[in-house]
Amino acid sequence: MANLTVKAAPRGTKSLAKAFFSAANEIPETERAGVVKAALAQIREEIAATKAKAAAVKAKAAEKVAATAAKTQSPPAKTATKTAAKSPAKSTRKPRAKRNAPPAPPPAVSNGAAAES
Repeated sequence: MANLTVKAAPRGTKSLAKAFFSAANEIPETERAGVVKAALAQIREEIAATKAKAAAVKAKAAEKVAATAAKTQSPPAKTATKTAAKSPAKSTRKPRAKRNAPPAPPPAVSNGAAAES
């Protein structure tokens, strides 16, 4: 068995141990070893069952939280991303002039008087 070193036993350990040994002292000495061995095995089984039950409850709670989170989370919009990839958003800003390009010619003024001369 593993060597357990306990610095401070949990509260109630001493009274439980006293109760266990006082109950063991009431059993006839010829049967005492077998009864104590069986009692300790039963205690270990109950502790293991309690731990397993607690772990199952914890796993079920975590599963429930994950399911709730999955329901509240909206699925990604596949059509929106496809549309956005095909046609980028149009800018409302004026396009910038190129750095080395010559200045644009002034717009032609069509005036009725200028055409007659």
